[in-house]
Amino acid sequence: MRLSLLLLSAVGVLASPIRRGATKLSPITRNGTTLLVDGKVWKAVGPNVYWLGLDENVTPPAGEPFYAPTRASYPTKERITEVMATVQALGGTMIRGHTLGISVGNPLSVWPEPGVVNERAFEPIDWAVYQAGVYGIRLLVPLIDNYDYYHGGKYNFLRWGGFDLNQRRDENNPLVQQFYTNTTIVTTFKDYIKTIITHRNQYTNLTFAEDPTIFAYETGNELLGPVWGDMNSPADWVQDIAKYIKSLSPQKLVVDGTYGINKTHLGIEEVDIFSDHMYPVDTTKLQEDITLIEAAGKPFFAGEYDWVGGNTANLQSMFKIIEESPAAIGDTFWSQFGHNAPDCTTYVDHSDGLALQYGNPKNTANQNSRIQLIRKHFIAMSQGKEIAPDEALPIVPCPAPTSPSFR
Repeated sequence: MRLSLLLLSAVGVLASPIRRGATKLSPITRNGTTLLVDGKVWKAVGPNVYWLGLDENVTPPAGEPFYAPTRASYPTKERITEVMATVQALGGTMIRGHTLGISVGNPLSVWPEPGVVNERAFEPIDWAVYQAGVYGIRLLVPLIDNYDYYHGGKYNFLRWGGFDLNQRRDENNPLVQQFYTNTTIVTTFKDYIKTIITHRNQYTNLTFAEDPTIFAYETGNELLGPVWGDMNSPADWVQDIAKYIKSLSPQKLVVDGTYGINKTHLGIEEVDIFSDHMYPVDTTKLQEDITLIEAAGKPFFAGEYDWVGGNTANLQSMFKIIEESPAAIGDTFWSQFGHNAPDCTTYVDHSDGLALQYGNPKNTANQNSRIQLIRKHFIAMSQGKEIAPDEALPIVPCPAPTSPSFR
């Protein structure tokens, strides 16, 4: 999303680092327009939770890592665990998590500077991947952002490559294309990708390449060129990055992170999934996207959408189209927050007006009815079951258990 990002929270009895030599999850595979797990159709539904690896919405207690210029801090384990429990309560199967893969350019990042690895930054990322696996929740991880956000993006690589550019001043400068075309910058970006994908998780003893909890990497978030809406992430760059991801992690699927469906990308063999974002929800555009991608023999994924704006009937129509299209594998709303755990009395909020705070007693009737509608849709997609649109929402405990007995 082009706005700033969101937050979530969760509490739990926290486990000390443990070693899981093997995971119980099987890899997600693709057969044409369908995703499969253990030979059965699998659907990808859940939230965007952009802050799982690095947050911008909470000032931590004194003494905890905090980078004041961008308000960057590490989310607590409790908040992360509550996310997983909430996704499960909603009937979701996955999370799209920006800062599990995008973390460059400030002292709390995985890469504060080119080639410099901050191992401390992996602690919340490792915990999120571990807890997702425990809850049976899969992860889709973007690897770079189109924007100059607190967690970093393509402008960091441009500056590291010698181009004095920032989004506020240079969004329309043709030189932003150097991110895709400059050999040195592309090589540096690949080195960063390798740092992420080959990292070994302290809680699972698996590299991210080995862990099927992460089912897909996305080449980026809303990637564009110098003109808004131009979809100008060059096809040769997309193919090059997709090939590189698969060379490091052959079992991962690759999502084209271009903002919109660029027809010149549809023939790229290494891209498994094409995606678009819906601001606002536009069912005509959605149907056109699905038809175009289905004709190319690939699946469509709605990576972001406004869950609370517009009219309810339009959102219901969007869900119906996705539920009835064999080539539509799912969707992730923007975006999920929760308690400011370990404080279970307050919720974290975000400034864009799109924060879904599950269970917040201050939610409006419209917000709660939309959350119920999302849950109805998720359960239809993930379980093939129909539930009443006003079925009561399950209670998610705060703190949420780190080792749930329900799966």
